[in-house]
Amino acid sequence: MLGFSIKKKFSLLMLLILTLTLLHSYFVSYKATAQLTQQANATLLVQPMFGFHSDWQRTFIVNDGQSTKSIQLFEDTGWWSGSNLYLHTSGTYVVHEGQNGCFGFALNPLTYDIRDSISCEKRPELTADASKAVSRLDGYPASPYYEGLFYIGRFVETNRVGASQEDQPRSKPVIFQTFIEHSETELPDIL
Repeated sequence: MLGFSIKKKFSLLMLLILTLTLLHSYFVSYKATAQLTQQANATLLVQPMFGFHSDWQRTFIVNDGQSTKSIQLFEDTGWWSGSNLYLHTSGTYVVHEGQNGCFGFALNPLTYDIRDSISCEKRPELTADASKAVSRLDGYPASPYYEGLFYIGRFVETNRVGASQEDQPRSKPVIFQTFIEHSETELPDIL
């Protein structure tokens, strides 16, 4: 018999789909960028992991206008609900990932090796009333949740911003929303 059986055709088709999915995950990446200064920006780069849902390999990249540094973040296997970006009173930028804690970076010099004592623990007198956060630093509102942090915006999956499926471009699964576009969201406690 010259032809393949239906079972073999189906197996080959499944193998082809699996191979294409793996190749797509390996070569495709998406990014969301926050403008920090006129020259500097911070970018969250995500690459899909194998699967048909929002699991990401994530890289955080800072560019000060002259050089670029990046760090690998923990893989998202469904736990990530967004990362808030802050400016600390010391001038250090802070990325808070909720359950995964936070890390800081500086622009002058460009480094992730921050020695400032910045607490990402919620204030004991926690208030979710953002209107009480009236003070500002470089135009950013004070966080009602964290002492000394001023909210710049958040990196978030588009499926978590409340838009309908039709409004979400498949080519942009992660975005950066400024404090003007979306008020600060309380993140889950650090594990």
